[in-house]
Amino acid sequence: MAMRSGFFDSTEVVETVGGFPRGNKAETADFFAAYFASFVGNGVHINPPDSFKVSPVSGLTVRIAPGRCFINGYFGWDSESEEHTFEPDVVAHSYWLVLRLDLDGGSIKKVWLTDPAPGELPVREGDIYDLVVARVDVGAGVSAITEMMITDYRDNAELCGRVKSLVDGIGQNVAYADVAGTLAEGAMAQLVQRAGSIMTGPLTLHGDPASPLHAATKQYVDSRAPRLVELRRYTSSGTFRPSEYPSVGNRYLIMLLGAGGGGYQDSDGKWWSPGGSAGGLLFVDFYYPPNSPITSFPVIVGAGASGSNGGSTSFWGFSVPGGNKASDINKPGTGVSVAGFTSESGQQNSGGNSLYGAGATDTTSAGYGGGGKRDKPGGNGLCIIYGYVA
Repeated sequence: MAMRSGFFDSTEVVETVGGFPRGNKAETADFFAAYFASFVGNGVHINPPDSFKVSPVSGLTVRIAPGRCFINGYFGWDSESEEHTFEPDVVAHSYWLVLRLDLDGGSIKKVWLTDPAPGELPVREGDIYDLVVARVDVGAGVSAITEMMITDYRDNAELCGRVKSLVDGIGQNVAYADVAGTLAEGAMAQLVQRAGSIMTGPLTLHGDPASPLHAATKQYVDSRAPRLVELRRYTSSGTFRPSEYPSVGNRYLIMLLGAGGGGYQDSDGKWWSPGGSAGGLLFVDFYYPPNSPITSFPVIVGAGASGSNGGSTSFWGFSVPGGNKASDINKPGTGVSVAGFTSESGQQNSGGNSLYGAGATDTTSAGYGGGGKRDKPGGNGLCIIYGYVA
């Protein structure tokens, strides 16, 4: 094929096409495309940043933002957004959006492809050249599309890429000189480098991660961080089975509260009858190994006392004693020490308070673990099992 060149003024008219003259130096559209492709690279325009971005709308409908693209010297432009709705199906599908240059048809169009075979995209042979914009993965029976189902390929240089400058095809040296000049006098310090950069302020991400190596937003991490919640409360003796109450990491927090001690039982009914102390308190960080041969744990909840020490509360091998009784008319029950924590002692006219219940008075009964007074017994013990849920 003879060498082609341009653009030059024609010196003569060789034919008339559709009423218009064609000169002897005229060139066709493919010459213009080759000319533009020599200094403008392929991709989606970076301005506006959301050119051809695919976003969920509602239900199975997505919206494709307006945008501009350049493919092998040909320019594509859509000034309006476009919506596309997928059909519901009991089978999962992957839908791919491509910007397709069709030289035979003379167009650049948006094309949706369903479940292409691995390696089939992008098509870049013959008269077809694709830029892959996005993939939408719709699971079986899904009724609404979310951001997590959409994979954006616009910044993937192999599948799509961005038209970043007008020197993409001229050469690395010229491109570097142009960029270096733009970043002179400290501008480079304002950019985030691929390695070694230290942020001096918050970095806002565009959304939650969609693949294992994506950066995660705080809202994404917070929504998935395990939370400590109450799984089971024992106000009387029973059996705890971890299989019925799973916890993240097989970690549990066991709270044990002994029963309250009894008040002094004065024989002559004097009004200053002293109260018993509150029951002992213990928190146990408990790990249940996977495949443990032990599948259940006995829980014993101590009974509140009248005129004696409160009953102990235990979980398997962990136990806390009940509160001490008032030993004399002027001696309220003393607090119980467990693992560095001492429960509240009885008062001269009321039982000691616990974290989970008040001590008894002349007119009120004792709450969980609270000390008793005269004819009002101490409160029963308590066991609460806490666990972690995602």
